[in-house]
Amino acid sequence: MGISFRTGISVRRFVTGGALLLSSTLLAAETVTETKTSPAADPGLQTLQPFRAEYRVNVSRIPTPIRAELVLEAGDKDGVYRMQLSVDSRMMQNTELSIFRWQDCTPRTMHYMHQFEGFRRQRDYFMEFVWEDPPTVTAVSSRDGGEENISAYDITEDTMDELTMLLAARCLLQDDQDTYALTSAYGTRLRTHHITVSGRETLSTPLGDLETIRVEKSRDADSVRRSIFWLAPELDYLLVRARHVETRALFGELRLVDYEGPFTQ
Repeated sequence: MGISFRTGISVRRFVTGGALLLSSTLLAAETVTETKTSPAADPGLQTLQPFRAEYRVNVSRIPTPIRAELVLEAGDKDGVYRMQLSVDSRMMQNTELSIFRWQDCTPRTMHYMHQFEGFRRQRDYFMEFVWEDPPTVTAVSSRDGGEENISAYDITEDTMDELTMLLAARCLLQDDQDTYALTSAYGTRLRTHHITVSGRETLSTPLGDLETIRVEKSRDADSVRRSIFWLAPELDYLLVRARHVETRALFGELRLVDYEGPFTQ
């Protein structure tokens, strides 16, 4: 079955906008309530477990031949990891890569790259994070084959890239908050996101029925456009499903179809 141009644009926005981006789930929340012990103090949260997850892309409940792969690997140095999201099909190619340190239960990005080509669009971003005082980002970007643009700007201590934000859920969801504010750096600017934990839901997956926490992200509190994530606590808050809503009738969705990693024995 062919995919219309309108549907193709929805797929592009879904994949590049990072519903994973993916992406983009939880990140630097406000300070945890003082009466609770910080999740970062838990030794079990000081390391990450490598995994590989594969997702199928649907548009408004219509299956597409597009699949996405999300991989987390340990680097050569202690505390350094590599996370990559890849989509490779006849219609589009998308790669997001983050090399980061895992510090105090928070990803601290060192290098970030995003390359996308498809649906008559091209986007390339290469970003270097420097954690000095003040912390900064230097970004080299280009769109649709145009000239490269180099920009540098200050960031805050809690800024992350839009791929590794998903990893912070394992720490943030340890407290009793249900709303968060987060900041990400993407391309030439900072982005502010509004996060709401909206409940729990059991989903049927290739791994069996999984209890998930449903999290919603939006740029503006009253915006129709939003992203929804279902995270599985028993799989270390792995992303099981994601949905990016453009309008009430048009949305893209990722569904987990394969998983290799810990917590499946």
